[in-house]
Amino acid sequence: MALVLPASVWHADSSMSAQEIIAELPKLTQPELERVDVKLRELLRTNGGNSSRSWGAALLEIAGTAEGLPPDFAHNHDHYLHGTTRR
Repeated sequence: MALVLPASVWHADSSMSAQEIIAELPKLTQPELERVDVKLRELLRTNGGNSSRSWGAALLEIAGTAEGLPPDFAHNHDHYLHGTTRR
């Protein structure tokens, strides 16, 4: 079974940033997340990463590096991502 992202997210002529990929992870099913976990661990091993390090630790390295976001983005991310009422 292939991991399929909606056309609105992935286009063959463009690439996704790490932040865009991370934002899509909650939309995946448990089996899809497990496949992502396996692939990330494989990439960490083959790219010289420490295989004992979790992919969560690898993602934390880039956490907080986004620029140009509103100061309340973390608290109101649903508002900015999905248009819900601000908290």
